[in-house]
Amino acid sequence: MAGEKDLAVMRFLEKPENFSDLFNGSLFQGKQVLKAEMLESMSGRSALSFRDKDGRKVSVRRYRDAVCKASGHTAYAVFAVEGQGETHYAMPVREMVYDAMNYAGQVKALSDKHRKKKDYRDGAEFLSGLLREDRLAPVVTICFYYGTGEWEGPLDLFDMLDIPEEYEDMKPFMTNYKVNLVQASNVAPDNFRTDLRHVFSLLGMAADGAGMKRYIQERPEEFRHISYETFDCLRELLHVDKWWKTDGFERKGEVDMCKALEEIAEMAKDEGKAEGKAEGVRVGIKALAEICEKLGVPFEQTVEMVTEKFGMPSEDARESVELYWK
Repeated sequence: MAGEKDLAVMRFLEKPENFSDLFNGSLFQGKQVLKAEMLESMSGRSALSFRDKDGRKVSVRRYRDAVCKASGHTAYAVFAVEGQGETHYAMPVREMVYDAMNYAGQVKALSDKHRKKKDYRDGAEFLSGLLREDRLAPVVTICFYYGTGEWEGPLDLFDMLDIPEEYEDMKPFMTNYKVNLVQASNVAPDNFRTDLRHVFSLLGMAADGAGMKRYIQERPEEFRHISYETFDCLRELLHVDKWWKTDGFERKGEVDMCKALEEIAEMAKDEGKAEGKAEGVRVGIKALAEICEKLGVPFEQTVEMVTEKFGMPSEDARESVELYWK
């Protein structure tokens, strides 16, 4: 991941309960398959070295965004997340390489252990690097797409292949690779038990500023005590990083988003108080429109704020905002 948006998502997923909930709510439709207490964070770095046909050493390195090992009764599984703020048109190949490198790394670790212990029983095991009974840990990867538009890329390897018509008969013998795409439009927010339900709900209405405001205001108790990690994640994903400030609204690791929603309107309204009633309204609307536009607040949400704060009909508010909206 790169950029503030990606870092905010990574920080959010560092909490085991958020990481496990992402898988449970998306892949398992709310069933609590993965539990936070089962998780152990793993390095996202994978490195593989081998010799090519000329005997030269070749090294390959890849870096995953978020990886955890989940321990079971007798074994473990690997769960990984690749975050995407934009469509990635080579995602099936990218994830296939990541998963393959993880499996290759497991094979190497087992092989190194057996060569050190010298517990191979025959030549086949020695050449393979594995004992007959050795098994690898399964790897499950999610592509968490948090862009505000729909994913436009391929969802499996076959979507990327150009198979000539005369070779269609070979398709059943080819190995496909599926991308487990998770985005706001293909999950049910109610399947999530953590703040991910708010993340997906608000992502689904990212182009509707008024809708986002209503959603938050209808849940005051939740949004008055939202964690900083959730606040930071929402602020970055919804493109309102310059609008939702924590100053004055943060306490004990929590953020009061309900108060933050009213900040801009109150600031603008105050600017017009000393100008007289009619002139004050004009100055207040001008200040509100200019501040909102500068800070990236959607036009429709600005109109709604003017309507509420200055008691104007919505059409008059719209015309007033248009005068100062560049």
